[in-house]
Amino acid sequence: MVTSYRNPILRGMYPDPSICRVGNTYYLVNSTFEYYPGIALSKSTDLLNWQQLPGVVTQTKQADLSHAKSNEGIFAVCIRYFEGAFYVITTNFAEFKTFIIRGVLNNHDEIVWDADRVEINVNGIDPDLYFEDGRTYVEFTGYIDDKGTKAIQQVEIDLHTGEILAGPKVLSFGSGGRDVEGPHILKKDHTYYLLTAEGGTGVGHMITIFKSDHLWGPYENKDGVNPIFTNRDRAEQPLQNIGHGDLFQDAAHNWWLVCLGTQPAAVGMTQITNLGRETLLYPVNWNHTWPVINHGVPTEVVSLADFKQHQQSLLNEQRSTDFEDHFETAKLRPEWLSLRNGLKDNLKLTHQMLLLHGGETTLAQQGTPAFLGLRQASHDEILTVSLATEATDLKQGRLGIASLINNDHFAALLIEADQEHFNVIRQQQVADLEINEVIGTLSELPEQFCLINHAATKTFRVVAKNKTVEFTTAALNFSNEAIAALNTGDIEGLYALGNATLAVAAVSRVKTGPISQKE
Repeated sequence: MVTSYRNPILRGMYPDPSICRVGNTYYLVNSTFEYYPGIALSKSTDLLNWQQLPGVVTQTKQADLSHAKSNEGIFAVCIRYFEGAFYVITTNFAEFKTFIIRGVLNNHDEIVWDADRVEINVNGIDPDLYFEDGRTYVEFTGYIDDKGTKAIQQVEIDLHTGEILAGPKVLSFGSGGRDVEGPHILKKDHTYYLLTAEGGTGVGHMITIFKSDHLWGPYENKDGVNPIFTNRDRAEQPLQNIGHGDLFQDAAHNWWLVCLGTQPAAVGMTQITNLGRETLLYPVNWNHTWPVINHGVPTEVVSLADFKQHQQSLLNEQRSTDFEDHFETAKLRPEWLSLRNGLKDNLKLTHQMLLLHGGETTLAQQGTPAFLGLRQASHDEILTVSLATEATDLKQGRLGIASLINNDHFAALLIEADQEHFNVIRQQQVADLEINEVIGTLSELPEQFCLINHAATKTFRVVAKNKTVEFTTAALNFSNEAIAALNTGDIEGLYALGNATLAVAAVSRVKTGPISQKE
């Protein structure tokens, strides 16, 4: 029996979690911003080990991400199950459209999502769905005046057409923290509860809660209750920026909370975050008016000594988050991400091999480069790309590996053909500083590319039979602190430019220990 576990339960860029349960299976969604497919979807039967499913948004008419700027695109998502169907609601900031997509389980236990969406004409973000007596309500955060005043608002809609039937009406201005957002409505013991996030998605982030006897309010902010969950005054805790939660019940009716948080890494006198916002899980005691979440403290290690009933849902110990892909199936595994759209003809899976053909779009541009990446899942980890050299075709182009947090903070280690050898190129951008230089040569195609991550550094390495070429750069250059935004985390993977084809036999991502000696 599981007596304790460690957060995060989803590592890397999995922010703004929302969850629902169908029978004994839990379904969880996360924001994806400019990455594609849009709306990350995972499922679990034990809450600790999650299987990533194909993303929800795979067609432009569901959500057009082609013009999404960095840190825009798919914002906070909510998932609910109602009358035999899943419903996800979100806002695509690139279009500034809020919409619902419906999905149903097929005979293979797969969710089939509608190609069309139902648009909701509300002026806000972070939408929530609440169903009662066959009626549908949407809660969201939005501005109510030209002074920038934010409030949680509610409308009743027609679920099938998106028509607004009542509202909008302000439910809450929050408890006094800035940027009240991330609303979720639930009902317990004939009382309505409104869960929100306040303080901005940084060090002041917090979860707050309000209650009412009526769905349309007024919602009470009782003295001494809020914030109900935060680490804003606990700098010693390894998890920070706690917020944007969703309360739910397991099959035995025990209450839990999923929320987001970050794992800052101490680099000198600075706390930096390369992993982005991740998904955390906490047990909840709700025996009286207000829920008590993990004794009120967001910890990294969660002891279930005082939550005996909750242990029944945690059937298995947590598995490693290491990743390995030998491309043995005809479909790309859902852990992989591209930018703003699918890679279409630039990507092919064949004979246990991935072929990535280069394009003219670069990581610096607001388009879809020939880039295929994974979320960085630990401050200390190694990404290894093993080439299929017999199928790699390096003509007038470049190929290699890259890591980015946005389109002007990225780095790549690339090779290009140059007469009798191959140039090794460092390509990097940090804000308005650009580097594009040859740092070595190889006499033959390499066997591997590696990206060695540590809290303070990233080392990009290419390995041939008799030679290794590498460069090291500061991880700060890829951190949320470098770009003053917290929406996304580092994505790392394969990159090809021009008329080059990168053939990959295997990719692995392995968690390592903190750096103790020279690699």
